[in-house]
Amino acid sequence: MSGAKWIPLFSTNFLGVFNNNYLKLLIITISVAWFPKDSGANSYIVSLASGLFFVPYIFFSPLAGKLAQIMYKKKIIIYSRIAEFPIYVISAFGFYIQNIYVVLVCIFLLGIVSTLFSPAKYGLIRDIGGNRGISFGTGVMEMLVFFGNIAGPVVASIISDHYNYHILAVILIVVSVLSFITTVLIKAKETEPLKNSSETINPIKFLINSFKWVTGFKGMNLIVLGLGSFWMIDGMLQMNLIVHCPGILKLSNTEMSLVMSIALIGIGLGSLSSGLISKGKVELLLTPIGGLGMSLFLILVYSIQPSNVYLFSFFIFFIAMFSGIFMVPLSAYIQTKIEGRKQGDMIAYSNFITFLMLFIGSGLFGVISDKLGTNSVFLFLLLIVITITFVLIKFVPEMNDRVKSILTRK
Repeated sequence: MSGAKWIPLFSTNFLGVFNNNYLKLLIITISVAWFPKDSGANSYIVSLASGLFFVPYIFFSPLAGKLAQIMYKKKIIIYSRIAEFPIYVISAFGFYIQNIYVVLVCIFLLGIVSTLFSPAKYGLIRDIGGNRGISFGTGVMEMLVFFGNIAGPVVASIISDHYNYHILAVILIVVSVLSFITTVLIKAKETEPLKNSSETINPIKFLINSFKWVTGFKGMNLIVLGLGSFWMIDGMLQMNLIVHCPGILKLSNTEMSLVMSIALIGIGLGSLSSGLISKGKVELLLTPIGGLGMSLFLILVYSIQPSNVYLFSFFIFFIAMFSGIFMVPLSAYIQTKIEGRKQGDMIAYSNFITFLMLFIGSGLFGVISDKLGTNSVFLFLLLIVITITFVLIKFVPEMNDRVKSILTRK
């Protein structure tokens, strides 16, 4: 499979993810210094920076799905990149004047742009690689998403420890320009957009209508729930590392970002491995394998409670790697089963559920970590993994059949 045709899509996605996460961690690490040390601003800013980025996915995912039906997907991505540029410029200005409201508004606006961008970028995977390219394209796309999640926070942590405003601003703006250039270079054979779409953009009606529509695909709602659970687990794991590493392991922000990087490398490698192992098809057996692997290492990190950073990082790496293996078949399954322009609605619905769960997860994290401690978050994640893996195996017919075929093989 020729790799060159994928490069523009993969590149623009990576650069966008990098900049979003770079800006988010800059807000968390730098803006804290704008407040008195005893103000408790750190947890407040972490919650707001995450929540403001998640909220647009809940309210604007229906609009994103509709746009992916009635417009060329490449045009949506180009317009999104154009819209991002002034937002990054304004956010850079916000750091210059040290105004928390400016930078938080910018992260909210970037959440809106990312929401509208998401169905289009995933919809282009089939348009570029055909049906056989879905698992490969999804696996590499997710791997690069997590590499962007690594690079952005690491660079932001270094800049926050050795503050240089000019470098901060240049990175934001240059990466934005590069992401626009790579978007223009995308080449895809898209189907004609629909001339009219009766789909609602009301989020409540969209959720109800989408649930009813997806019910026609047996097990699909559970697949969407499983994918949303993965993202909730990933989000809570990252938030827990931000608190657990300095609080329990006594690491600096830069050292904490390195542990986060290890986790994200694990997810990326798991995603890539899952895409390659699938060999052009959707291999649902990988999801139970991923769930089993996550459960094993969550049990270890919870029960041993390692104080040694290397052992802790070892466990976190494998939790993350198996989570990547768990996720890719679910994402590829959704793209395979829903074809044509309806795929935009499907991805928008999946995004809606995912970010609703991320929003819920951020609230649960705050309660659990505050009342029971960060180690209890690992136990909660273990319970979620076991439950969702069992439900998927039991009630998704194709996954159930695949597991049975392995267990009964002589």
